Amino acid sequence: MKKISICLLACLMGSLFSCGEAGIQSDISQIVDVDPISVTINVPPLLVGQRIDETPSTSVNTGDINITSEEFDEYSDELQRFTINQIYYSLSGIDAGNETDLDVDMSIVFAGGSRIPLLSTVIVNAHAQSAQVLLFDKAAPGTVNQTAIAGIESALLNGTSFVIEMELVGRDVLLNSSSDTFQFQFKFDVTARVQLD
Repeated sequence: MKKISICLLACLMGSLFSCGEAGIQSDISQIVDVDPISVTINVPPLLVGQRIDETPSTSVNTGDINITSEEFDEYSDELQRFTINQIYYSLSGIDAGNETDLDVDMSIVFAGGSRIPLLSTVIVNAHAQSAQVLLFDKAAPGTVNQTAIAGIESALLNGTSFVIEMELVGRDVLLNSSSDTFQFQFKFDVTARVQLD
């Protein structure tokens, strides 16, 4: 028993001293909500109350996103990398009685103007969506463009902003008025790796 205790103590001391000049690495995780985007879909007045195949395309964007927090800022000189663990979206505010699927093309636009497609998806029964929906999971990325995710992580590390652009088309639409405006919101689960001296 004493031998095991001495070995454990020696291992612990060795790991503490091995930090030495390399310092200690730590991960800081945050959940960050982005301001909601207003989206409007329209149908011609003559087609109000009738089911139609699709609406005209509409383009919206989030405006500049710069995922920061007091906790991240405190370690700005020690940040080594950012990891996007998950991205969620939620929809709210589609008027009762209205029905639509949404055909959505998302792209990331970085400071300086470079644009990378993120994902094309169809949100079935968007009018019935009330909970957060997982859009991206690092453990199972699916069809999300990994180059765009890497670009977001790089932008965060460099302290630069990015924008999510969306092109939306309503599919299989039934509106009780000529337009419906609703909210589309993103949420990021982010981890920062910090090197402490």
